[in-house]
Amino acid sequence: MSDQKRIAITGIGMICALGTQREAVWAHMLEGHCGIGPVTLFDTEGYRSRIGAEVDLTEVQARYTPYQRRRWSRSDLMGVVAATEALEDSGLLDSGIDRTRVGVMLGAGTGDLVRNESYYFTMRREGMDRARPTWIHNHFSSTPVDVVATHFGLEGMRSCLMAACSSSTIAIGQAVDAIRRGRLDAALAGGTDALSRLTFAGFNALRLMDPQPCRPFDAGRQGMNIGEGAAILVLEDWDRAARRGAHIYAELAGYSFTCEAHHPTAPEPEGQATGATIRAALADAGVNADEVTHVNAHGTATPQNDKAEARGVRVVFGDRAAAMPVTSLKAMFGHCLGAAGAMEAAALALTIDRHCIPPTINHERTDPECPVDLVANTPREVPVPCAVSTSLAFGGNDSALVLRHA
Repeated sequence: MSDQKRIAITGIGMICALGTQREAVWAHMLEGHCGIGPVTLFDTEGYRSRIGAEVDLTEVQARYTPYQRRRWSRSDLMGVVAATEALEDSGLLDSGIDRTRVGVMLGAGTGDLVRNESYYFTMRREGMDRARPTWIHNHFSSTPVDVVATHFGLEGMRSCLMAACSSSTIAIGQAVDAIRRGRLDAALAGGTDALSRLTFAGFNALRLMDPQPCRPFDAGRQGMNIGEGAAILVLEDWDRAARRGAHIYAELAGYSFTCEAHHPTAPEPEGQATGATIRAALADAGVNADEVTHVNAHGTATPQNDKAEARGVRVVFGDRAAAMPVTSLKAMFGHCLGAAGAMEAAALALTIDRHCIPPTINHERTDPECPVDLVANTPREVPVPCAVSTSLAFGGNDSALVLRHA
């Protein structure tokens, strides 16, 4: 609402299949690169889809000590990389801020599951003596929060959110609340998540995975591709950020978190639940629907999700929906699960700051049942004064963010 503290986004860190730092990721998004390809982390023989958006961590790992490389999970490492970039970008820790007033709120999913799986398989096949205990040290999905906070000496409140694909969006919202209520002056907020056999097999078993790179909102779409990565935002009290002269990418004006109470995996088909989530975020931001000029969609490329989401956009924006630019970036860096919402929030902040909407690639023909103005295959240079990012998760865990130009 208008009487609440304003929240500034002053730093952005990103790592995904498109690159290991923000500017590389952004450049590749505008160029329409596809980071989806064969998965090499584990054997995918026999699966309907054998591709995903895997991150090459070879260069990144060389930055850290042997102990850190051995101890940290992929989720931990990507979280530290994104947090490092975001903090350096914002200059927050050089501004004299009290580190007991800086929090860490991250969404998560698999944690170190890929190494946990290796531990289990080795134990079953070769015996307990052959299974390495270091493969389960960072079992808990909340470990990346602790690793990031400890690495930077941040002593404010910390939290790990797990609500499937909405996890990191909700984590960002929780950080917004903590700053609004005066519990924190700033926070690292976002998410980190890594590929694992369990999630790969599970989505294949549900027949939600496309054997080819995915095509959100396309008439021929066959499903999603799983990805991995991390995106972290530095959120800061607006007045503090302005006083220290920080670059403000965008204002994080509002958020929402709702539950469809409809089905464990399928979305509410008419878009009413998605519409309610968007409206709740707009109400929290004190923004009217006619002020919104762009939607960064969840856009998984599953037949049911895209149709329901397109209907939800129309529920809120009416006839304007047909002319409102919509994009889904999962065709480039995959569905990053617990980090998905943060990836898209980071991309949206850059979109607003740089007046350019990245495209939805691999597009051939828009599904008539998804009547949206899709930014297809090439970026669109246009001012974006106010935009919405949606995250629509299993269990009906829906969330949305509202960002405004600074």
